[in-house]
Amino acid sequence: MRQLKIFILLIFITYPVFAGGGSLYTRFGLGDLHSPFSARRFAMGELGIALSDKDYLSFINPASLSDLRLSRFESGLIYSGNNAKNSLSSVFHTSVNLTGLMTGFPIDRENGISFATGLVPYSDVGYEVLETQSNPLVDDHTVKYSGEGGMYKFVIGGSYRLPFNFSLGVTYDYYFGRIENITSVTFVSDSTFGNVSFNRETNFHGIGMTAGLISSDLSKIFGSSNFKDFRIGMVYTPSVTLSKDSVDNSTTAIGTITTSTGSVKSKLPYRFGIGASFNLFDKYTFTLDYLYQPFSQFTSNNLRSSNLQDYYKMSLGFEFRDAGNRSDEFWDHVMLRAGISLEQSQYLINGYGIKQFSLYGGIALPIGFDNTIDLGFQYGRRGTTDNNLLQENIFKFNVTLSIGEIWFLRTDR
Repeated sequence: MRQLKIFILLIFITYPVFAGGGSLYTRFGLGDLHSPFSARRFAMGELGIALSDKDYLSFINPASLSDLRLSRFESGLIYSGNNAKNSLSSVFHTSVNLTGLMTGFPIDRENGISFATGLVPYSDVGYEVLETQSNPLVDDHTVKYSGEGGMYKFVIGGSYRLPFNFSLGVTYDYYFGRIENITSVTFVSDSTFGNVSFNRETNFHGIGMTAGLISSDLSKIFGSSNFKDFRIGMVYTPSVTLSKDSVDNSTTAIGTITTSTGSVKSKLPYRFGIGASFNLFDKYTFTLDYLYQPFSQFTSNNLRSSNLQDYYKMSLGFEFRDAGNRSDEFWDHVMLRAGISLEQSQYLINGYGIKQFSLYGGIALPIGFDNTIDLGFQYGRRGTTDNNLLQENIFKFNVTLSIGEIWFLRTDR
């Protein structure tokens, strides 16, 4: 029950712990997208669609819950550093956020029935840029563009084992969030013009669902005793209609004018992913994944954005885990992870698509029976300094606490 109390407490504080800016690209659409929850999948390239987890929780593919052995609680923090530069200058921003929190437990292990719920981030907006301008019609001034916020998903779902040992998982997803965009103009001190600012606060909410499937172990068809647990996974999220309410505040020397745009609809495009995983020599797990979401079809009030394109991500992951080792030595139970990914982001700026390449690494440290502290690191490079664009060097460090306990134990009489 201790983990359940922590879950109830943290659900109210899963917002930025510390923020100091981020990527200017997040001005467009809904910002940067989040794929993983835990540091395990983060360190393996952020996906792992075909992984059937016994000791971890994941909502990337809800079918992975079917092999859950113990009741679990997971939460963590992620540090993000972003060094953005153009052909003239550079700036470094950092932020620290809670990665969300999840809890889940098996109900019927024989039939793969498990239940899980949690709060996880979907997208993140965080940028700040200053531009000094000179104009013969007005005095010198500085324009500041900034934004913050993002979207979250409250997820509740479960899994079931189908015939032929296939696993099915479904989640109900409630999307909500707030994005604030601010433009302010500050004139020099001796100017006859007054400072002005424009603030738009947009709130989103909508309902969706996600369905996933993971195959049975197909490794037997290859006839090798060292090649095991080969599975194929698929996940699909239908298009989601979001209700969007915006409030605009225009502040000048004579006061503030507040206007409301009322409720309009945004259309979040569908998402589809497919992946494979397999194990070698009972120690080495590999994953290969592809995720696609056509953000060129994203609409707001039936209008499409010229700054958005179709998103896709390809990743390759690796994990070393000596699961058969019964030693009591600490280092014999440490897990090592690595990954690589290539993605075409949803950003299309000045007609140029923004791509990203990332490397990952991680380690899991045991802190008791089926309890771990998982660490993951990412280095990514996004964009280019050509064509008046930005190149970003991205550094992320993810730490997740994963706790497993027996909450429900059936006793024989």
